[in-house]
Amino acid sequence: MNKNEVLFEVSSNFRAIVKGISKEWNKRGEFSLSFAQFKALYKLNQHGSQKVSQLAESLSITPAAATGVTDRLLAEGYVKRERAHDDRRIVYITITEKGEEIIQKVTESQKEAIHHFFDVLPEEDIEHLRRIFNKILSTIDHLD
Repeated sequence: MNKNEVLFEVSSNFRAIVKGISKEWNKRGEFSLSFAQFKALYKLNQHGSQKVSQLAESLSITPAAATGVTDRLLAEGYVKRERAHDDRRIVYITITEKGEEIIQKVTESQKEAIHHFFDVLPEEDIEHLRRIFNKILSTIDHLD
């Protein structure tokens, strides 16, 4: 196989893996969170309060989509909006205690699914995947 064919196969397989993981997430839908909502909460938990535009960028979605995600999280009490003290036009999204609790519950619940997908791989391959994905993500980040 030439390099273009291999890259196409890798890209197609990656999409299929993401689709499979997303399908498993939805099948386990014991929580009222979409995968996008969980990722937003996870980012806020990791990095602290963010403007919607910052959150959108870190999730690789449009600001409008991020607003939709945060609106649903706000309605559930998982996040709150806070205006900047020095510029009232700026609004920050902050995770609440309830949001932190749901992250813990979902993470615990999803461990089984994650292990189901990756337990077929030796530890060394998982480390290679982590390194490879981080390198690709870094390249994507520098394209902007």
